[in-house]
Amino acid sequence: MSTLSSEIPLHTYPKEKSLSNNNHFLNLEKSTPLTTIDSNASSIDLHFNPNDKYLYRRLILNLVIESVVSLIIYYNYDNLSSFHYFLGPTLLGSSTAALAQSINQFIKKKYSLNKILKFLVWGLLNGYFTVLWIDILLLRVDSLSSRVIIDQFVGAPFFQLIFNVLNALWDNGELSASTRTAFIKSLKYSYCFWPFFSICSFVFIPKSMLFPANCLANLLWNIILSKLA
Repeated sequence: MSTLSSEIPLHTYPKEKSLSNNNHFLNLEKSTPLTTIDSNASSIDLHFNPNDKYLYRRLILNLVIESVVSLIIYYNYDNLSSFHYFLGPTLLGSSTAALAQSINQFIKKKYSLNKILKFLVWGLLNGYFTVLWIDILLLRVDSLSSRVIIDQFVGAPFFQLIFNVLNALWDNGELSASTRTAFIKSLKYSYCFWPFFSICSFVFIPKSMLFPANCLANLLWNIILSKLA
């Protein structure tokens, strides 16, 4: 009678294949540890990891601080302006421009201190030149229609150019063909917004409130600019 081993021949494998199989199982043991997940666990956050939570808190903190600072400057606007004519406008312009950028970053869930600083500088420049521009229009242009036309065909391109030049120099250190393209694109967008505000401001808003109202409009416009920048 033949034995079982003689009836069923043993198959042998090449040495290299056997080693590769052993290595494969070893790699599986090292790279794929078994873990159990409690389906009832309530501490698992599917939306934010720890870094995202830190980013979220930072964005919220920026919004709160800049909103509070803007409100404080607004309520003390007359006192600041009486201390120095341009102090109130530049501070309010800076704080609302930074707030607009922070709102945009909160929407995008991206934090950039560099962009916030850029819009702080832009708000300062915009506040200074806007007050000068409003005074020129009110003191030297009597007709409402002339004010609106001059504001949109002289003032709007001038302020838009300041922003695009600042944006190009801040980000790239130089002006290029893309600066011109961005200027034309932004100016086209501005004519969908600023003419309506210009008419409303000169018709319905008292002189003393023109710049604070302009800051509110700039808050909305800077959100648009930050998306285009």
